[in-house]
Amino acid sequence: MARRDGYCCALVTFLGSVGAGDTVVTERLYYSNSYELDFDATVTAVENLEGRVIAILDRTLFYPTSGGQPYDTGVLADLNVLDIAEREDGTVGHVIQGNILVGQPVHGRINWSRRFDHMQQHTGQHLLSAAFDRLHKARTVSFHLGEFSSTIDLACNLESEAIADAETEANRIVWEDRVVRIRSVDASDAAKLPLRKESFRSGVVRLIEIEDFDLSACGGTHVTRTGGVGVIAVKSCERFKGGIRVEFVCGGRVLDIVRVAQDTLTRSVRLLSVLPKELPEAIGRLQENHR
Repeated sequence: MARRDGYCCALVTFLGSVGAGDTVVTERLYYSNSYELDFDATVTAVENLEGRVIAILDRTLFYPTSGGQPYDTGVLADLNVLDIAEREDGTVGHVIQGNILVGQPVHGRINWSRRFDHMQQHTGQHLLSAAFDRLHKARTVSFHLGEFSSTIDLACNLESEAIADAETEANRIVWEDRVVRIRSVDASDAAKLPLRKESFRSGVVRLIEIEDFDLSACGGTHVTRTGGVGVIAVKSCERFKGGIRVEFVCGGRVLDIVRVAQDTLTRSVRLLSVLPKELPEAIGRLQENHR
């Protein structure tokens, strides 16, 4: 998956032509409501690219891979949706498992657990990046939302205490359950606003505003209140290209990590017959005995 650089709607394309006739730009329903799960549409074109069936719709709720955020999955006309990609002609390609016809009316449904996970991670990234910028003037130069964890690349080096301070500040905004607003403005008007990072997009710019904390140009899916992020946890950090790369998780992913850690700790102390706080010393003794 591509890392994010600049505006969140960087294009990721499928090769291949749409076919005869005029191209119908796909209406992006997820722009206005990330919580909507079901929609109806019409198939405007069907392509076969290297054995993959790609359906083009007049409108969609499926988010395509773009701007560092992974694609949605789900079903379309009772067929599994395997991948989604934005195309250079303004349409959205849906890779489906099965066959579909041009002109066919279809019903689609988003995989909610995957969508909501991405909403938590992406909004959490905005909060964490804003906290780094506000507290330490540390600018985010790129980010990546991964399957198990996500990363932010900062333009400067920070000590562990500074990273912890930003983590605490971001969680403060999460727990205050502030409003997250979505609005669209002309690029000329966006240039006059205090965006955290300058937008180089022309035409209409989509803005994500976290109440009294952050304003950014972004095309991704987000929660409507910061409380929906749940919690933000920094996992690790490392030097990277003259700055620092911060690995983090949000929401349900934090719970998954806690469960794994607790299970590992419980089994370890049972095997060594020690208390949790005695585990490091017990492992040290085993290592010494092995040597």
